[in-house]
Amino acid sequence: GNHGTAFAYLIQKFQGKGVVYLPENASPAKVAVLRQYGVDLEFFGTDCVMSETLAKKRAMENRQVFISPYNDPQIIGGQGTIAIELLDQLKNIHAVLVPVGGGGLISGIAGYLKAVDKKIEIIGCQPENSPVMSESIKAGRILDMESIFTVADGTAGGIEPHSITFDICREHVDDFILVSEDEIRAAILLVIHQHHMLIE
Repeated sequence: GNHGTAFAYLIQKFQGKGVVYLPENASPAKVAVLRQYGVDLEFFGTDCVMSETLAKKRAMENRQVFISPYNDPQIIGGQGTIAIELLDQLKNIHAVLVPVGGGGLISGIAGYLKAVDKKIEIIGCQPENSPVMSESIKAGRILDMESIFTVADGTAGGIEPHSITFDICREHVDDFILVSEDEIRAAILLVIHQHHMLIE
């Protein structure tokens, strides 16, 4: 989604070369956006981790740089700038709810906010159909779980083995909330009706 689009945008802007790896069941809308940038796309597997594993393997074989959408300190740091914006706009934050897939976004936000004020509660939100991070935290290790289709596909899929986000989440995320597909759909409609914005 956002990571692939940002990568494709930069490849086009700087006339570079790169490949975005996607699962075969990637959102057609997201694929259409990526195609607008003219970046090479490769589809593999039915889960983001499968695509990431192939991307990492190909990068090593071809001496290319692999840029993880979440398992990278610089990516996490960039996503953590959202926490800076939150503190600029809100002076008394009691809790922040953050969507969780691979854990990069919540790692960045939680890492920064907990450094500023340990009392701020960080809640991870995941679809019931893909609770990989929350179940992994419960188990004390990264689980290899199958994800069922979810409307919120940006939070779907597994976690790369040895991902640095797992330890950050274990240390800084206070709790997780799992939401049903009906709840996700209702929230999408609510935001459309009240704010005239289409969200995932």
